[in-house]
Amino acid sequence: MDFDEDFPDIDRVMNDNTLLAEYADAQAMLARVEERQRLSPVRRPWKIRCFIAERQALAWVDATAIDADAFTVDGRGRIGGADFDLTHWRRAVGAPVTLDILRTNAIGLLDWLGVEDGSTAATPWAAPSSPLADVRLRVEAWQEAMAALPPSPPLLHGAHMAQSWWARAPIGRGDAVAGFLIGDRHGPGRSAASSGGLVAIGFQLSGAAWKVATPARFDRLWLQAMTLGARHHLDQEQRLRGYAERAATQIAARRRPGRLREVIMLAMAHPHIGSRLVADRLDITSAGAIKLLTIATEAGLLVERSGQASYRSYAIPVSNLPSPSVAPDPLAVPTARDFWTEG
Repeated sequence: MDFDEDFPDIDRVMNDNTLLAEYADAQAMLARVEERQRLSPVRRPWKIRCFIAERQALAWVDATAIDADAFTVDGRGRIGGADFDLTHWRRAVGAPVTLDILRTNAIGLLDWLGVEDGSTAATPWAAPSSPLADVRLRVEAWQEAMAALPPSPPLLHGAHMAQSWWARAPIGRGDAVAGFLIGDRHGPGRSAASSGGLVAIGFQLSGAAWKVATPARFDRLWLQAMTLGARHHLDQEQRLRGYAERAATQIAARRRPGRLREVIMLAMAHPHIGSRLVADRLDITSAGAIKLLTIATEAGLLVERSGQASYRSYAIPVSNLPSPSVAPDPLAVPTARDFWTEG
């Protein structure tokens, strides 16, 4: 099938009420994510957890997996680690790129993805692939095909870019991930709502057969996945907010909370913490860190996960699994206290 010739034009889209409703739902959910990124009292740890979830979803697209515990977060909230993540083009997740580069600059697009010359000798971990010059020519042909498509709304055009990329597979490896990154960046990634993997989260949750969908069917699947991915992020924000409210109440009720609040803030921003991390970040002794972690665990604010007598690992009792949330809307109380703010 020549996908580039089968995408619906804007007139067909505007006359499809069901598709319009799904487009409006996706757009509304993305706006909601952006709104909570500005106003949520737990917006800092929430953004970190959203980024990790998107990285994991893109790994799923690439038929691999990466555990959340593999990621590290420094004192400024920058995410690193995951040294054993085999996902292609992970450098592009969260990295800025302009729409003009996606549309017209093949060299810039490949540099953003992190594509290197594959004609060099193979390593034990990577097979040789096409020379970079050949890949660039195929990407330029894809960009020309995209420029010739009839106009369509931004969120749907991202879907068309992704599916056309998969059909052409210009890189020859990791093209599924590349297509998701490109399509996502042209849609939800235009704003801060996505780091590149929001739509991938939606497809992971829905289990939709996106690889074999026709262009018309794929438009709906893409919008539905976008809505699901945004809802997943919002659900995580509600869970984190509910936990932060409970933690703040318990800490305020303690006669001598000490630095317990700082430990909870640290745990919210990391997949897991241990006594060494707490000691380093809070500049306290190892014994003091262990004591704080023990107090938080006994209060039900942390869960010890390792079951070991030493080198224990702790996490907040907040699930990453999607489910209906009953936490109150933070925008209903615009003055809600920001648990993350020092003071």
